[in-house]
Amino acid sequence: MFRFKQFTIHQDQCAMKVCIDSCIFGAWVNVSENDKILDIGTGTGLLSLMLAQKNKSLKIDAVEIDEDAYGQATENFNQSKQISLYHQDIKTFNKDNYDRIIVNPPFYMDGLSSPNAKKNKAKHQETLTLKELAEQISLKLNFAGTVAIMLPPVEMLHMEKFMSLLDFRINKRLQVKHQKGMKVFREMAEFSKKEVPYSLEELYIKEEDNQTYSDDFQALLKEYYIIF
Repeated sequence: MFRFKQFTIHQDQCAMKVCIDSCIFGAWVNVSENDKILDIGTGTGLLSLMLAQKNKSLKIDAVEIDEDAYGQATENFNQSKQISLYHQDIKTFNKDNYDRIIVNPPFYMDGLSSPNAKKNKAKHQETLTLKELAEQISLKLNFAGTVAIMLPPVEMLHMEKFMSLLDFRINKRLQVKHQKGMKVFREMAEFSKKEVPYSLEELYIKEEDNQTYSDDFQALLKEYYIIF
């Protein structure tokens, strides 16, 4: 299990465990009071619980297709009354008009699959392609809404293309590096159909000594990580 300041993530039945980039993503996403939020592919439920902590007025629908992950999220969501969980394919999920969508999608478009079938489904685009994801986002988000997506840089380029075909543009982007001076390994982007000034930021997790967490990382995660 992984303990945060206000909740605990049980992850023994889920293929994809809590990872540092997902924690950054959940902390980075902005929410507004009374937002109606959709979490696509909730997994352990980490992102939904992080958002629920930000504002007690939020109502969050979390959708998960994998049976084991659904069971794990059910256990974890006992800690919050703000979250409703659905064991369903997002392509058949019929609720819409969300103010905000958050998604950490499967991101390996090519390459060898893992021998672990659960991890395959979690990391490879086998049940939902990026193009299909973009289409589902467009169907389920209200016109003034925003969607936050986390992907590796190459896959984010593909996602940008699919989203632009549906008249979405990036409002803000966070590029994440393991250390200062290293290559970007994750990008987090907020898309909407509204015209707003574009914002680009960079975050590195650790200083060049690979021991000390950066000040920006600590500031972002201080409400969640017990060590800060």
